[in-house]
Amino acid sequence: MNVTSHNQFKSGALPREVVDDKMVQIRELLFGEFERQSQAKHSELEARVRELELSVHQRLDSLQTRLDELANNISEDQRSAFEDLARGMSELSQRIRKKP
Repeated sequence: MNVTSHNQFKSGALPREVVDDKMVQIRELLFGEFERQSQAKHSELEARVRELELSVHQRLDSLQTRLDELANNISEDQRSAFEDLARGMSELSQRIRKKP
């Protein structure tokens, strides 16, 4: 910056666009790297959250499938137990009829 520009900047005589450009440059020098690092970390965190969400959804789907399988097995076991009970009742009924 030459002496004339410096004096214009101090006195506020520079056009608004030049002042804005200078402020952008200063802001970039002061905070640019921090902002880039913050954005990179933010992007990494978002990616990790998406991975975790996908993993949780997959695990929940797997658990739901297993629960459905267990529910079907329980139903079959209950049905089998009921049939055994019915058979036992029928045998008992026949024994009772045979008794004088």
